[in-house]
Amino acid sequence: MGFQSTLGQVLRELRVAAGLTREACAEVLSRPHLAKVEQGQQAITAIKLHSLCELLGVPTSQVLLAVEARLRGDELSDYKAVWDVQVANHLELGLLGSTPQESAVRGVRGKRADETKEAVRRLQAEKHAKMVVVRQLGVSRSTVDKYWSKS
Repeated sequence: MGFQSTLGQVLRELRVAAGLTREACAEVLSRPHLAKVEQGQQAITAIKLHSLCELLGVPTSQVLLAVEARLRGDELSDYKAVWDVQVANHLELGLLGSTPQESAVRGVRGKRADETKEAVRRLQAEKHAKMVVVRQLGVSRSTVDKYWSKS
């Protein structure tokens, strides 16, 4: 069973457990759309999934955790234990967090620009000529000029 079918199955189980009919979920998804989602025949957007999960009283992350466990063939409690370790590792490495990461806000180009600037300044401090810096870093002369400290 694929992701879409498994997600549909989990959503159906949660809806039934909550005692809601498909019609009762119409404020989020139309009855035919919800039926197709539950049967794995139609995708659901992230926003609609989030709204449906709120209606069902279950956090979206927990629904996705259950889907992932089923796809792997793991017991939910076993998969959650592995997931907890992975999240802790991602937190420690700074890959995940509850606040926006400055590097992500600036994007890949911004991060590379910061790294290039630091490298140019470091090589400048080591008394390398601009053309040596150009060759070593593989950047243009104008890039080196832009980051070259004027003082």
